[in-house]
Amino acid sequence: MKEQQESGNSRRSVIGTTQSFFQKQFAGKDPWELWALVGISMFVMQITCWILVFLKLGVVSVYAHAMGISLLGTLTLPITLWGLVKTLFNPPALRRTRSLGFGALIVVGLLGNVPFIAPPLSTENWVEKSPIQLPFDGEWVVLAGGESKDANYHATTATFRWGYDFAIERDGKRFAGTGDKLEDYYCFGEPVLAAAPGKIVTVVRDQPDTKPGEPTAIAVLGNHVVLEIGPNEYLYYVHLRQESPTVAQGDVVEQGQKIGECGNSGRSVEPHLHVHLQNSLKFPFSESMPLRFSNYEADGKLVERGMPVGVADFTQASGQRVSNRR
Repeated sequence: MKEQQESGNSRRSVIGTTQSFFQKQFAGKDPWELWALVGISMFVMQITCWILVFLKLGVVSVYAHAMGISLLGTLTLPITLWGLVKTLFNPPALRRTRSLGFGALIVVGLLGNVPFIAPPLSTENWVEKSPIQLPFDGEWVVLAGGESKDANYHATTATFRWGYDFAIERDGKRFAGTGDKLEDYYCFGEPVLAAAPGKIVTVVRDQPDTKPGEPTAIAVLGNHVVLEIGPNEYLYYVHLRQESPTVAQGDVVEQGQKIGECGNSGRSVEPHLHVHLQNSLKFPFSESMPLRFSNYEADGKLVERGMPVGVADFTQASGQRVSNRR
């Protein structure tokens, strides 16, 4: 009886020692904290979102890029602060699990907040069926445009990937006087033309033009016209002057026909014309399409078909000077 009791005590001792060993190795000395587990989970979700983007799955990839990646990047700050508080008040500060948690959050923050690359899109090989002309008369400058993010700040977003900003410049300036008034800007009120024949599918004309330097955060596009130039091909004309659209939904327009005037409505720092082409009317969850213009001049040279090139910072400089070749 005594021997059985001693044998039982011995077994319980071995089990207790083994259990204690694993607790010290995997929990007791270096326990996982909830914030660190959340950080690791966010890392896995961030990588998953980027994989979806590179798979070019259309609208799924757009949602992953526009919402998943950016949302995770935004959440990085509060989770990091949570981790810092736990680290300060629960010594020791240096733990393997905490290092992994903070490392994961750094990667998530970089991938979610720093625009490293232009997102790959399933529409990148799209080719227009007929020539598209520049949407204005006379010579304008390209503030943003082209393939590279160094010349086109739109390039890091899925919906605006191949978008353009145009304005008029004279003697190195885009406005007369101080530039405090909308009327100071040379492009304000200038006609905006249909770049291709098509059908008007959207018209918004009641948004006010905002003062230069004071963009609204409510109506991003402001007054705008959407022209359907083909199946699943929608050309957006954005930041138009209030009440300037001369077309109505359902109108069929010809190439070169006036459809509105350049303005400063919506989220716009200064008067300019923004245009981009996308594959559905579900703004902003659509894929941009490569918008190339035909038969135009860029810095005095004829371009049969191409993408006008802008600059990295349009507040400091302007890109190519472009005009339709007549």
